[in-house]
Amino acid sequence: MDVVAFQVVTVGLEATEKFDALQAASDYSEGYFIHGLAVQTAEATAEYLHRHIRREMGIAEGQSKRYSWGYPAIPDLDDHKKVFELLPAESALEMTLSTAYQLIPEQSTAAIVLHHPDAKYFTVGESRTEQLSK
Repeated sequence: MDVVAFQVVTVGLEATEKFDALQAASDYSEGYFIHGLAVQTAEATAEYLHRHIRREMGIAEGQSKRYSWGYPAIPDLDDHKKVFELLPAESALEMTLSTAYQLIPEQSTAAIVLHHPDAKYFTVGESRTEQLSK
């Protein structure tokens, strides 16, 4: 039997609200520090959960890969809809999707964790440079 893991993490809407309040008060430096901390906290949480998945499955350190939508390996953000159908992102985490299928709050991430020993990072289709040059 084969399995796959999906994950969604967020630091919550409060981080966005704090950033917006600091921006409105023209406290740009503090706002960007808060924003950076929130983004890095979401990423650290995703990595923590990835390691937890490896431990639970008895997989060696470094054997699995975590892929997030919107990056070259799986560029289609509209696949976030499928993740929201599988996981309680809306009900449990109060997350939503924008009309462009971006995660809301911004300081969030969704991923698929593949544990095959030969899993590696790759690119599907055009590079970001090629996409942006159009």
